[in-house]
Amino acid sequence: MNNTDQIKVLLSMFALQLPTLLVCLVAGVVILGRWKDVYKGSMWALFGFGLAAFLCFAVPVAQTAVQDWFSHGGHTMIENASVMAGISIVWSVLRAVTYALLLIAVFAGRSTSPPESTPL
Repeated sequence: MNNTDQIKVLLSMFALQLPTLLVCLVAGVVILGRWKDVYKGSMWALFGFGLAAFLCFAVPVAQTAVQDWFSHGGHTMIENASVMAGISIVWSVLRAVTYALLLIAVFAGRSTSPPESTPL
C-alpha cells in the first residue's frame, strides 16, 4: 500500500466518524454553555464526549497504521485476524467507557431525596 492509498483509506475511515464527531462538538459547546448550571454532570459529560471525539481520530489512524503494518509485514491471515480482533476489543471497551461516562453525567449532582409534591 503506497502513501496515496493510505491517505485515501484514512480519509474514508475518518469520513465515517464525522457524524459522531459533529455530535461531540455540538455537545461540547452546549455543555460549556451550561457549565455553571450543573457542574458535576457537565464535567462527566465533557469527559464522555471528549473521549468519543478522541476516538473519532484515534480509530481511523490506528486502523490505517495496522493495515499498513499488515501489508509490509508478511504476516499470516490468522495473525492479522488476531491483531484486528484485539484492536476491535480495545475500541469496544473505550466506547463502553464513553457511554459509562455519559451515564454518570446523567446522575451526577442529582439529589437522592424524592422531589417534593406541590398541592394543586
